[in-house]
Amino acid sequence: MKIEAEIRNEFHSSMKDTPLNKLATTPGIWLDGKIYWIQNGYEKLIPEHAISVHVKNIHKHSKIQYNEIFVRNHSSEWKEMKILLLNHFTNPFKEHVAFVAPTENVIYHSVDDELFLVNGVNKGNSMEQRTVQPIWNVHTDHIWNNFSKGQLKYQPMAKGSCVSIFSLNMEIEPQSTDQCQAWSIHGQSKKELLDFNTVLLKTSTSIS
Repeated sequence: MKIEAEIRNEFHSSMKDTPLNKLATTPGIWLDGKIYWIQNGYEKLIPEHAISVHVKNIHKHSKIQYNEIFVRNHSSEWKEMKILLLNHFTNPFKEHVAFVAPTENVIYHSVDDELFLVNGVNKGNSMEQRTVQPIWNVHTDHIWNNFSKGQLKYQPMAKGSCVSIFSLNMEIEPQSTDQCQAWSIHGQSKKELLDFNTVLLKTSTSIS
């Protein structure tokens, strides 16, 4: 596939094309009725649950931001959690529209003439929950339908200063590490974004 060869070629190139309208991703962990956002974007220790998180950014293509999220269970018990991915622009845009595409099981962000697709997987399993919310809802109960169960409040579309959030389920054996992958793709053609997404779904599933 042409687009797969293009990813391989750019993966080995040191050139990086950071989009002007950068879509940032903040990972989070929902565990036992609590939420822990990884504010620095790359690591967090959660001692009360004997959990550590490390986020690795991998350069695959100039149009792709790709993260591998490693979660280590340091305890002697199984851990069940939800990995949350919060996607937002580093600068607010009035013409920003974000929406869930249920048929394709992805989320889109549209600003100016650019389109962004966000998605992720864990061991071949796709997004469990997805929502789009005003940015001021993020650190409140308004993003939750049932916080104690980790259930996000579904909202399919928002405009202006808004964010998208999706979750991936994760179960980790004692003294073990699990990982999931999350990405955003930017461009002007929906077909191009979906082609990249298909390749990432295939390669991420084969890695897991």
